[in-house]
Amino acid sequence: MPSVYPHSPADLAIAPVLIQLERNLDLLRRADDLVFELALELNDTESLYETPRSRAERVVRAATRNVSLHGLVVSPTLDLQGLSVAHGEYRVSLMLGGPVAAYVELGAPRPVLTR
Repeated sequence: MPSVYPHSPADLAIAPVLIQLERNLDLLRRADDLVFELALELNDTESLYETPRSRAERVVRAATRNVSLHGLVVSPTLDLQGLSVAHGEYRVSLMLGGPVAAYVELGAPRPVLTR
């Protein structure tokens, strides 16, 4: 297989961008209250996100917040379990991690009612 060398500024920027995205995802993974953390980061409300696809897009917005993408395109993976970072024909996937993936699939946890 031939070696792949950077051909553009975006090619050179991919590693720092991936590190920034991973840091942002890690903050979400470690959040005590993921839904609150997303609302705080994005200044929005959970009620806007009723489907797994919309929640995955919400996570993309949070992960890319304050990240200079240098022409890279970030989107949910097809299975909604990660982020796809693409430039031209090249694509790298970052996994969401258990708590974030569960949020995307199931939405906000329902409060437990006690009597």
